[in-house]
Amino acid sequence: METYRIPEPVTFENYPDLLAAALRAIPAGTEVLLDLDGVRLDTATKAFVRRLVAVRGDTVRVPEKYCEEILYPRPRAEAKKKGAFRWGQLLDRVGDAIFSLLDRMVFFGAIFVDMLYYAAQSLWDRRHLLRGDTIRNAFHIGYKAVPIVVLLSFLIGLTISIQAAIQMAKLGGQSYIATLIGIAMFTELGPLVTAIIIAGRTGSAIAAEIGTMVVMEEVDALRTMGIRPLKFMLVPKFWAFTFSMPILTLVACFAGILGGLIVAQVYQVPPSAFIAEIVKVMRMKDIVWGVIKSLTFAWVILAIACYQGLHVRGGADAVGRATTDSVVTSIFMVVVIDAIYSLILYT
Repeated sequence: METYRIPEPVTFENYPDLLAAALRAIPAGTEVLLDLDGVRLDTATKAFVRRLVAVRGDTVRVPEKYCEEILYPRPRAEAKKKGAFRWGQLLDRVGDAIFSLLDRMVFFGAIFVDMLYYAAQSLWDRRHLLRGDTIRNAFHIGYKAVPIVVLLSFLIGLTISIQAAIQMAKLGGQSYIATLIGIAMFTELGPLVTAIIIAGRTGSAIAAEIGTMVVMEEVDALRTMGIRPLKFMLVPKFWAFTFSMPILTLVACFAGILGGLIVAQVYQVPPSAFIAEIVKVMRMKDIVWGVIKSLTFAWVILAIACYQGLHVRGGADAVGRATTDSVVTSIFMVVVIDAIYSLILYT
C-alpha cells in the first residue's frame, strides 16, 4: 500500500491547491495510507483529511491512531475518562448554583418589599390604580374559590375524623374527635389547605397573566407611560388576597369541622357535645395565629407568582414553565413557612 504525506502545512489559503494536488497524486482506485506522523493536526489539516477521504471514498486510509481524533471527534465531555472526577468543575457548578440562588432571593426580596410599600402607599395615593380592580380581584380570588375550598376541606376533615375515630373508639374516646379536628383545622389544616388551593388556582393564573404581559411588552409600555408596573399589577391583588384569605381560611376550618361532626354523630356523639367540646378547647390565640398564617401564605404566593411572571423570557412555552414553577415554588414555600410557624408557636 502506497503512502501519501501532505507536502506543506495546510492553511485556509492553500487548502484548495493542496486538495487538487493530492487528488492528482493519488490515482483513482489505488489504496493509499496517509502519513500523518509529525503533522500538526489543527482545524485546517483535519478538514483537509476529512475532505480527501470523502472524495476518494475507501481508497484513502487514515492511520488507526488518528481515526478517532480526525474522523470521529467526540464531544469533550465524552472524551474524558469514565469515572474521572474534577474538583474544579464541581466547585464551579456549586458556586454558580449558590450565586444564582442568592440573585433570585435578592430579586424576590425586592419584589416582596416593593409590594408591601406600594400597598401601604395606596392607602393615600390611588394614582395608577384602576377603579374597582380590588373588588374584581377579590371576587375571582375569594368568592369563586369558596366551592373548591369547602369541598376539599370538608373531605379532609371527614377523612381525618374517620381515621381518628376508628382508633379512639377502641379506647372509648369518641368524644375527643371534636378536640382533634378543631385544633387540627384551626391551627394547621385550614390555613395550609386553603393556601395550597389558592397557589394552584390563583397563583398560577397571576403568574400566567404577568408572564403574558411581559411577552406582549405590556410591562414595558406601562414604564413608558410613567406607570409603576408593580404598583399597577400587584396592589389590587394584594388587598384582594389580604381580605379574602382569612375569610377563606375560616370557611375551610368550619367545613372541616362539619366533616368531623358527621363522623362524630355516627359514633353516637351529640352535636351539642361536639360543639361544646370545640368551644372549650379552642383558644383565641390559635384562631388569630391561623389567620396570620393565612395572610403570610397569601403574600408569599402573590410575590412568587409575580417573580415567576416577570422572569418570563420567550413565548408561550416560557409562560407555561413560569406557571408551573410558580405553583411548585409556592406550595414548597407554604409548607416551609408553616413548619417554621409550628416550631415557633408549639415548641
